[in-house]
Amino acid sequence: MKKYDVLILCRFFKPDRIIAAELAYETATDLLKKGLKVKVVCGQTKADFAYEDASKKDTNHDFKVRRLNYLQFSKSSKIGRIISYLAFVLAVVFNWRLLRQAKCIIVYSDPPILPVIAALNKKIFKINFIFVSYDIFPDIPIITKHISSEKSIACKVMRASNDFVDKNVDKIVALSSDMKYYILKSRQYISEDRISVIPNWSTLGNVNFSSGIENNEIKALRKQFELIILYSGNMGIAHDMDTILDAAKHLRANKKVLFIFAGTGQKVNKIKVAIDDSSLNNVRLYGYLEGPDYIDMLKIADVHVISLINGIAGMIVPSKTYSYMSIGRPLIAILPEHTDIAKDIKHYELGCVVASGDIAKFVKYVEYLLKDMSEVARIGNRVLEVFNDKYTREINTTKYYELVKEITS
Repeated sequence: MKKYDVLILCRFFKPDRIIAAELAYETATDLLKKGLKVKVVCGQTKADFAYEDASKKDTNHDFKVRRLNYLQFSKSSKIGRIISYLAFVLAVVFNWRLLRQAKCIIVYSDPPILPVIAALNKKIFKINFIFVSYDIFPDIPIITKHISSEKSIACKVMRASNDFVDKNVDKIVALSSDMKYYILKSRQYISEDRISVIPNWSTLGNVNFSSGIENNEIKALRKQFELIILYSGNMGIAHDMDTILDAAKHLRANKKVLFIFAGTGQKVNKIKVAIDDSSLNNVRLYGYLEGPDYIDMLKIADVHVISLINGIAGMIVPSKTYSYMSIGRPLIAILPEHTDIAKDIKHYELGCVVASGDIAKFVKYVEYLLKDMSEVARIGNRVLEVFNDKYTREINTTKYYELVKEITS
């Protein structure tokens, strides 16, 4: 049987249009470039995420990609999401022989019980594995009220799954130090030496952000407003939209400032209602943007906003932060001060850290930038320097390479 150095097991993979799919693809690509034999086993995605068809045996890459068909429903339905999770896990079980072809498996946390398959594989066939913890389950669904309580069946299943994975995993990858410490304090079978912190990185590639803007509507916004504040990406239950909206309401009389929301999620309708009810002429709402339109939107933004609701830090890390940093713009982070992102912003003076609900601080920082717009460029340069020192693709895929070599040696 042919043995690959590493097999990447994930539900989403390029060309699926989410950051996790791009990150998995870039990890596979860079591990291959460093001399490892790589194979990918992933889902043949339909429904909400796929914008391009990919064959069952994908030959568009320099490594082998095997896509598994599975039953899929819209992510907007809770029951549909659970069925999709279980269907993908079953598809992997039915193709178990693929996992035996690897010396090491890198498995991701979507769906939450997928790492159990890698743990079983380790238990039976002694194949090492690395678990990349993008999200912490069942903690996130509990705090966001998707799971009723710790006593629910779903919670008990996920807790038992975590225990089994933790007892067998070679390394857990946490996306930040705050996630690492959250795992250590909330899980009983994992030790500090088995957790490695590897942040995500920008998936924008080499984009020239000083070039012209193609979209005429977006170009007109740039001409009309002096300071543009952008929130793009998921506007879901884990993200604090209220603080941003309240800041926009406070600044609605200032004709120089524009707030832009671009993306999808459960809170989109809330933003629509706020715009209409409060007559927010200083707010624009767009759906999911991709390609040149998305790049144009990033180009016109002077400030980028990152946000999480109270109580969820350590369970999730807003990965779009690193794409924002790669552009070189000030950041406003609605995050607790103990998070890695907030610490970077404060230590290197990359923008402003705002507590959830602290409208006064948010507004004060916007007014500070308006007084001296040259400060936007100065702060942006510092942001870019920190990104190049800590968060580039090359730096962090090299850490994955070193981790694979460590556990297979």
